[in-house]
Amino acid sequence: MANVFERILVPVDGSEVAKRAAEKALALAQCTGIPVLALHVLNVPDLPSFYAYPGAIRYQEMHDFIQKEGQLYLDEIERLGNQMCVAVSKKLLEGHPAEEIIKETREGDLIVIGSKGRTGLDRLLMGSVAENVARHASCPVMIVK
Repeated sequence: MANVFERILVPVDGSEVAKRAAEKALALAQCTGIPVLALHVLNVPDLPSFYAYPGAIRYQEMHDFIQKEGQLYLDEIERLGNQMCVAVSKKLLEGHPAEEIIKETREGDLIVIGSKGRTGLDRLLMGSVAENVARHASCPVMIVK
């Protein structure tokens, strides 16, 4: 039987819920041989609000910091994949997370995403990123609690 999906896309943000979603995605990939793309989106449009105060860290310094942090999240998923003998490709994007995740998808994908992200408002209800992805993605979405 051929695989129903051609690629598993797993967005990560460093949260425990995202890590659990990545573990589920990797287990599915291990069983099926479907390739995994770990994706992290730098939410850069929100950064300038951090710099409105005197003495604040400069924009480029903060951008570099969150970019390195995002790369660490992707590297962690790659290490988990290596432990499970699953090849993981990684991609770091900038923009609004839900929009970039949706833009990255293609026919034949499965998105495996955590139900809540790291931002404060996302903790109140199902994460706004997960909700937007589930509502607007053109491919199936698995939401991991």
